Amino acid sequence: MAGAFRASLDALHAAATQASGGLTDFGPRDYLPGLMTLLDAMDADLCCNEIGRQFAMGVIVGTLAARLHAQAGWQRRPDYRQVAIRRPLVITGIPRTGTTALHKLLALDPQFQGLEHWLTEAPQVRPPRETWAGNPAFQASVAGLEAFFGLMPEMRKAHDIVADEVDECLEVLRQDFVSNRFGASMHVPTYDRWFFAQDELPSYRRYADVLRLVGADDPEKRWLLKNPGHVAQADCLLDVLPDACVVQTHRDPLQAIPSLCSTLHMARRMFEGDAARADVIGAREIEYWARAMDRTARVRRERPGQFFDVDHREFHRDPLGVVRRLYERFDLRLSDEIARRMRRWVDASPTTRHGEHRYDIADYGITAQQVRARFADYRATHGFD
Repeated sequence: MAGAFRASLDALHAAATQASGGLTDFGPRDYLPGLMTLLDAMDADLCCNEIGRQFAMGVIVGTLAARLHAQAGWQRRPDYRQVAIRRPLVITGIPRTGTTALHKLLALDPQFQGLEHWLTEAPQVRPPRETWAGNPAFQASVAGLEAFFGLMPEMRKAHDIVADEVDECLEVLRQDFVSNRFGASMHVPTYDRWFFAQDELPSYRRYADVLRLVGADDPEKRWLLKNPGHVAQADCLLDVLPDACVVQTHRDPLQAIPSLCSTLHMARRMFEGDAARADVIGAREIEYWARAMDRTARVRRERPGQFFDVDHREFHRDPLGVVRRLYERFDLRLSDEIARRMRRWVDASPTTRHGEHRYDIADYGITAQQVRARFADYRATHGFD
């Protein structure tokens, strides 16, 4: 007999249709194996309270609604297929290595277009910004974030999200339900066992088509993208965006991994409350991101000219110096006015305005020795040993 989550499959689709304003076309049914595997895992593995169950259902409904919006957008604008994505600037790296700060800093430059958070939830041709406040999808995104941070205010210290600011590609890549987002933010080892054997290239092809749709009215404007998980799928990324200019951020995994674990534990508490175990997170994340570093290293050996490295320590010491070198590396122009705007943003320290994010590696079932051992080559290469 199906568990409660799996038994809700039809209701979840109906809720997504309602949330999307009546859309009904979910596109090809190749997303169903991942969705059903995830629902089975949620039944088998999650210890949800009632609030957690509602939140988990909301994650599924939101992902399905995003599929609906993307399908509707492609039907309305079939010319999206002709939109070329030329030399996008893509930020990636192990999470908690400064990807978000660098992303939001570069997003101050109007020569770029990005994936605003609300458009990851309701993909469509990006409307004029002055119309967003009256857009039902934008309003729903704002309300959803307010509810999320109302329930989990400490999450703002670790990873703040704003509806009209750029966000991670991960929020689009999850539409096929083949995504690290689910296994990282929920304790669903049953799903993980299935997910780790999957090919994410179909998800990346859908993701590239969503970019074409969102940017259909700005086809000449260069994309600025960010997703830590691209380092786990660098070959897939460069398959769909073959001339991407990849900015890889680096921070000692002894700092980055426990910081990530802390953030994920906060996310898991949304589903399981006090039952969410911190001590099961560390081993998964060490292995996932160590493999990601190995995979990206192989890709880099084949395409070294497409990568630029940013050391987290250097970025903190001299962020504008890093930006200038990045622009030089990829033949970008940094105007004096944009440089001044970036300096004002840095001086305001917006990424820490909600307080400092604190964590202890011992809470996550791992030791510093384990991190050093698994990331030995990476730490030696980047001067962290």
